[in-house]
Amino acid sequence: MAAAVAAVVAVASCSGDVDAPATAGTASSRPASSDPTTAEPGKGATGAPAASGAASTPLGAPPAGAHPAVDGDVDGDGRPDVLSVSGTQLLVHYSGGGTDSVAFQAGDPTSARLLGASDADSDGHAEVFVQVDQGAAQQVSTLFRYVGGHLRLVTLDGKQATLAYGGSTGYVASWSCRPSSSPNAALATATGPSTGPNVYKLTVTNYQFDGTRLVTLSTRTLAPAGLDTLPIDHDAVSGKAGCGPVLLGQ
Repeated sequence: MAAAVAAVVAVASCSGDVDAPATAGTASSRPASSDPTTAEPGKGATGAPAASGAASTPLGAPPAGAHPAVDGDVDGDGRPDVLSVSGTQLLVHYSGGGTDSVAFQAGDPTSARLLGASDADSDGHAEVFVQVDQGAAQQVSTLFRYVGGHLRLVTLDGKQATLAYGGSTGYVASWSCRPSSSPNAALATATGPSTGPNVYKLTVTNYQFDGTRLVTLSTRTLAPAGLDTLPIDHDAVSGKAGCGPVLLGQ
């Protein structure tokens, strides 16, 4: 782990403002379906109040009987879909027919590229990860989720969600899906400043999905630690930073 972390700590900066308000995805030719994940908390799929006494489902819990999707399978039909990035549009051609085109914002549009797709929360649909900015030694990614029969941009606090990886002599950042230390989380980030030569104070935040939103499950700030001993979490499946086939720092 030390070698992997050390490889991302170098002088870097990230251009552009990737925290601007998210742009909604365009309408697609794929038929919409009724999906309870689009409902507001405490309401049913139609927006009506949930029936009293109904069993509650934990935030972000996959549907009963769901199985993790194969990498690249966005719509959950068991077959990988065809994904591509054109400018600041993510395009998907579903294996069963139909397409989606979703707009996103990029600090450096020339660096926008598809990173891959993997099922972060085991709900049967692969999340899609796209790089939206890159500095000398830092990447910034965003992600997309299949909700209500369409692929949609994921937001955090009302803005396009961003995941940073890399750092500088004064700062370090990493992220992973399915964090091994928090089985209830879909994603985890670890970021923090340097407090001395090769010493960093990390804040670790775990997230789960609520429809198209990232919701914080827990946050903790760790005691300063040397670069070689930073407790940066990795994907429980791949054992590396990122998410399945999404390998960071490459």
